[in-house]
Amino acid sequence: MAESVHPLAVGTEVYHVGQLWARGLPGGTAVVRDVIGPFHDESYEYAVDGCRDFSRRPGPDNPMDKRTQWASYATAPARKEGGAE
Repeated sequence: MAESVHPLAVGTEVYHVGQLWARGLPGGTAVVRDVIGPFHDESYEYAVDGCRDFSRRPGPDNPMDKRTQWASYATAPARKEGGAE
């Protein structure tokens, strides 16, 4: 079994796996602000600052200032600017 990438560090740029369109988006759609866990199933919960509109990419009209919580199994590290997908 592959080693888990979790827990992610505070400040990590991430995207939600439900945002299929964001998989290749440099910088992701949220930033980890707090890490909670591990829980009994070895999962974590992340408090993230994400886009106001979950269905659109971040920008001046969709800032990443909405605090929400994502489960670790639904959170993936974002691609770095200029990096491979």
